[in-house]
Amino acid sequence: MKNLKPLMIVAIVALSIFCLPASAAEPNKKPKEQMEYRDKKPMNKRYRHPRAMRDKDFEMMAGIVKNASFGDRKIDVIRVACIGSYFSSRQCAKLLSLLSFDDNKIKALEVIAPRLVDMENADNIIKEFSFSSSKDKAVSILQRRKK
Repeated sequence: MKNLKPLMIVAIVALSIFCLPASAAEPNKKPKEQMEYRDKKPMNKRYRHPRAMRDKDFEMMAGIVKNASFGDRKIDVIRVACIGSYFSSRQCAKLLSLLSFDDNKIKALEVIAPRLVDMENADNIIKEFSFSSSKDKAVSILQRRKK
């Protein structure tokens, strides 16, 4: 129970930072499409193609990952951050560089891969691995993502 308390604090902070609903910013304003064309069009066009996390938010999250004590804690923070966010390949590579061992990098990549927005730059991610066997595993994870 003592081990879960810091993790829960990080999760609550991360969720409050990364999952701020749009209604909190503008409480009285509703999207036009949501009100008028609910049955005819998708609710909001901007969610068709997800965008990577903003650099300012990413740097804050990377700082939290960097300050986590062990590799497993860092992966847990990454899991929480992946709940409501998408990442670019550059951001993914930076997160993987914060982890020391290839096994932890593989675990983190399995979490991040479904949330990548630019698979054409995936070679940046592969460069973060030290061993050829780890690079092969990373390629297979990314290929599963492409399908």
